[in-house]
Amino acid sequence: MQQRTWIESELEALRKAMVIRNYAVRTISIYVAEVKRYLVTLEKPITSIRPEDIQAWQYRLVHKEGVSWCLFNQTVCALRLYFQTVRHVEWSIKHIPYQRRRKRLPSVLTKEEVVCLLAQAKSRPKYYAILATLYSTGLRLAELCALKVTDIDSKAMVVHVHEGKGGKDRVVQLSPQLLTTLRGYYRSCLDKPKTWLFPGCTVEKSLDPSAIQRMTATLARDAGITKRVSPHTLRHSFATHLLESNTDIRTIQALLGHCSIQTTELYLHVATHHIQTVKNPLDALSSTNHQDAQRAHV
Repeated sequence: MQQRTWIESELEALRKAMVIRNYAVRTISIYVAEVKRYLVTLEKPITSIRPEDIQAWQYRLVHKEGVSWCLFNQTVCALRLYFQTVRHVEWSIKHIPYQRRRKRLPSVLTKEEVVCLLAQAKSRPKYYAILATLYSTGLRLAELCALKVTDIDSKAMVVHVHEGKGGKDRVVQLSPQLLTTLRGYYRSCLDKPKTWLFPGCTVEKSLDPSAIQRMTATLARDAGITKRVSPHTLRHSFATHLLESNTDIRTIQALLGHCSIQTTELYLHVATHHIQTVKNPLDALSSTNHQDAQRAHV
């Protein structure tokens, strides 16, 4: 009981520190959960914890629990913040290392596959509107779930995204076709959306992200798409197809809400238009050989 009380006190201190620093509610929840998972395993006083103790815990996460890269680094962020703001340790939090990420190219749908996916949802206006919104705006899943009816500005033909990743606001394009789709979806609703554009089980609650993930995967499978498809796949496809349509990469960066242009440049590696416009050196050799042969013949 005493240990439980102590842990709750530590977690409450962390929670307050994050609120003061204006962390997102979801981030607070994740960090507190990860720090709790670490604290309940301690076999020595917290005051005697050293970086090597934490690294032993990290080794366990990788080799025994097999946590993902994302969860591992979320744990690092949580522990760094905890030891810095709550414990005020004398050693540097940089001794809690992050894990290197394997750089994988994002999965992207072709335009034909997007058509097939949307067609599969055509009979379900809400599902169709959700997929069309994800593809047309490039929103993150959390941003889509947080959309409100008032965020759709049909006069300016834009969608307002409030407190996206990093707490940043931005504006994205509202295409005429998406507007028509959203109006059709709204008309089809027996209980009209009042606050949330895509409400959950009741109009008062926002939609559960996991429900959209399951729905997207199911529709993709039913459409015969063999790739692994998630809501984020539509965001990747949005960016890639814009790039293939010669949209300026800085514009794409702004639409996606990326802080760094380097993140957006990832799509240069999957945009077939840019790849196909490169002059292959083997073809250049063949051309040179042909010209040399012509000159020799003359």
